[in-house]
Amino acid sequence: MRKLDRILSENIRIMALVVSEICQRSTLEMASGSNLTSNQFTILRALSSSQDYQITDLARLLDISTAAVSKNIDRLEQLNLVARRPNPEDRRSLELILLEPGWMVLGRFDEILAEKQEHLMEQFTAREKEVLVDLLRRAITYTVSREQNTELICLQCGGNCGETCVIEITMGPCSLKSNRPREQP
Repeated sequence: MRKLDRILSENIRIMALVVSEICQRSTLEMASGSNLTSNQFTILRALSSSQDYQITDLARLLDISTAAVSKNIDRLEQLNLVARRPNPEDRRSLELILLEPGWMVLGRFDEILAEKQEHLMEQFTAREKEVLVDLLRRAITYTVSREQNTELICLQCGGNCGETCVIEITMGPCSLKSNRPREQP
């Protein structure tokens, strides 16, 4: 690998860490008012999607045990963000429901993130933004074209990329574009 390629790759890796580990964590703390983990936030985001996730689905998605998912859901229930309810179609199983306070955390997260992103975007001209979007789309497209499961990426986005979503263009329709109707607590 050439020196410039190595430098660019390292800067992309650092940017990804800064965004996911620092910016997202602080945004989540501001939005939730409690110390939600990234796994707990991903569970909230998953429950906001149009798909019905079971504990085993969430365990596969997060690459953690079903016991760990259950503990995370216990914590989210304690915070009144989600509820477990009997499944009307299969009384042997439970539905996971995102409650109004959970929807509010997701909404606040998106608002705070938008404010942070607006501040970042002020640093670029319109032309620089167009070039950066093009470069990022190409990098993401190439990266995800070799991946089998982009569901976790989609959950992080929350379906906010719209019609320009690289994942959707590369892999197919996004399941997060049409969120379920809000459940009342």
